[in-house]
Amino acid sequence: MLFPIFMIKVYRWNYLMKKQNINYSFKDSFLMYGTGMYIGIITPGRLGELSKIAFLKKNNSLGKSTVSVVVDRLTDLIFLLFFGYFGFFLFFSLFKNLILILTLILVFSLILLITFLKTNIIKFLLKKMLNLIIPAKYQKSWKINFQDFVNELKIYKLKNYLFIFLITAFSWFIYYFQTYLLAKSIGINNLSFLFISIAVTIAGLVTLLPISILGIGTRDVTLIGLFNAFSINQETTVSFSFLILLIGILTGLACSICWLIKPIQFSKD
Repeated sequence: MLFPIFMIKVYRWNYLMKKQNINYSFKDSFLMYGTGMYIGIITPGRLGELSKIAFLKKNNSLGKSTVSVVVDRLTDLIFLLFFGYFGFFLFFSLFKNLILILTLILVFSLILLITFLKTNIIKFLLKKMLNLIIPAKYQKSWKINFQDFVNELKIYKLKNYLFIFLITAFSWFIYYFQTYLLAKSIGINNLSFLFISIAVTIAGLVTLLPISILGIGTRDVTLIGLFNAFSINQETTVSFSFLILLIGILTGLACSICWLIKPIQFSKD
């Protein structure tokens, strides 16, 4: 099931690029995406997936090159947050305390975001922060690229976001079914498809934190905490977590072929 998931993600990125008038064949998109995913798998929080920007930067500005890669990455993150949060409500009795904490954090974050947007505080703070980080000789360059990023982001319409969200949901459904079969294969029969999907989603969000590679350790602890409510012993849970890790390793091995065929040439500037 790894192949259809990968193909859907390649198609999604290719779709985003074409909307920006960045035209690559599906084959090239496949190789570039695979290379980026390979680097992402061996880096904490999968931050290495942003390396795909280096491919696009050869023929486009940095700002324009960044848009499709960032939107592609954020789509998965937003889906996981959306599904994970509302999935909690289906098991309210188990997660009521966590739901309350997350809701308070969400409401507080939205209030802060709206307040900052209304007063342009975010824009002011972002400029101040980047001015401190970026050397003086690159100040003009980053401002131009930032404006390119904003302009290119406006190209996408609501229908485009809805489309990529739907195909993202489809790819994650295949992944959830894959993990459900893995759970069944080691005798986890008392958990529903829905609960396993939610548990894997929460574990996936935790593994995005840049504190481990391939989610080793963080995924285990998260799944143990969730599965304990159904009296599943820790050894079985760790075995399930290891199988998910094995999927990541197999993906990395497959994507390493893309790296060998089309490696990223990082420019000095």
